[in-house]
Amino acid sequence: MINALMKNVLLKEQLLDIEKRERDLYAQKHHASLAEENAKLQCSFLFGKPEVILSIVGLGACKGASDAKPKVKKNRKTALTTIGRTALLSLFKM
Repeated sequence: MINALMKNVLLKEQLLDIEKRERDLYAQKHHASLAEENAKLQCSFLFGKPEVILSIVGLGACKGASDAKPKVKKNRKTALTTIGRTALLSLFKM
């Protein structure tokens, strides 16, 4: 009888420990999910800033202007078309 009572107490303690660990796991998963969403939001804010977009475009224009290939005029036209199309699509996306 005492042996059965001891097993019951130990089993109950182990079950409580398992429940606590499951709650900790779900809390950790929830915090990880929130951190991931926050990181994605911060990245979208960073790349949506006008100064970041202008610096990326400026860097691309500088590289296009200093390109030594013979098709420089065609490359510039393609780059400007791409920039214009991106700007136009971003306006319709809003």
